Amino acid sequence: MYDVITIGSATRDVFVKSTALEVHLKDHSTTSIEGCFPLGAKIEVDDLIPETGGGGTNAAVTFGRLGLRTATIAAVGDDSAGREIAAVLKDEGVDPSLLQIAKANRTGFSVILLAGSGERTVFVYRGAAEKLNAATVPWKSLAARWFYISSIGGDLKLMGKLLDHAARRKIKVCWNPGSKEIRQGLRALRPLIKKVDLFNLNKEEAAQLVSTDPQNFAHIVKSLRQLPRRALIVTDGLAGAYAAEGDKAWHSSVLDVPRINVTGAGDAFGSGVVAGLLKKDDVRFGLAVGTWNATGVVQQMGAKRGIIHAYPSTKAISQVAIKPWKALV
Repeated sequence: MYDVITIGSATRDVFVKSTALEVHLKDHSTTSIEGCFPLGAKIEVDDLIPETGGGGTNAAVTFGRLGLRTATIAAVGDDSAGREIAAVLKDEGVDPSLLQIAKANRTGFSVILLAGSGERTVFVYRGAAEKLNAATVPWKSLAARWFYISSIGGDLKLMGKLLDHAARRKIKVCWNPGSKEIRQGLRALRPLIKKVDLFNLNKEEAAQLVSTDPQNFAHIVKSLRQLPRRALIVTDGLAGAYAAEGDKAWHSSVLDVPRINVTGAGDAFGSGVVAGLLKKDDVRFGLAVGTWNATGVVQQMGAKRGIIHAYPSTKAISQVAIKPWKALV
């Protein structure tokens, strides 16, 4: 039996860093900032970094590096990129045997354009990453202490099967839904969220799910906090993260470090929370582990390089400021 099985996407990523990406503040942008370059021009690139990515594999590396028995269910193509993903997982202590080979599709591919601030724009080719096949999942032998589920290409039928299997085998579940799941709305997701232990998403995703403005944050959390079986986790970039567990709520601050790249920070934080719970059954401890994991990632290029190799020390855990969130307590 595994400690964790991650389920989600697996991609080949290329990070492109260029000072030519001018940052502009724009009210009409969903993030208030834009990176601009002229069409038809030849843009100088300062750095080019090939990596592997995808929520399923990023999270798996967290668990593998911490010595947890880990496997990943994800779909890749029958190509060099798919083989590279499998090799990286194996090197990181993750069992790649549950990877599915979608022979009719190429492995998912992302091009990540990085501005000097660490913010990024991602061009995504989903490819095989959206071709997870429930029929080829080895359900009879699928056993773990936790499922960590990220984007599954909007396949709520597959999500239902995973949750039913988890209930039968007494497997705890953390769900960090992708955009295609969130776009289906709270009415479709509500019965699924009620079957997960941790529901983890960022503030913008949570706002979209409950059809409100991200500034209505207290309303967002109040709308979702009673749905998961144990806790709701909402991240808010540099403003930190929030956790609502029963009648308790906490805010976890970020650590002040230089930010080179935010790609994969959400995967690192969410998987870090679950890794923390596997070591100590305390959501606040999980928040601290998640914070340190995300802190490592934002200081490195790529979504995996900065993932921690050991649990933070007691001193490091104490450096993460976690306080009751009075607005919801």
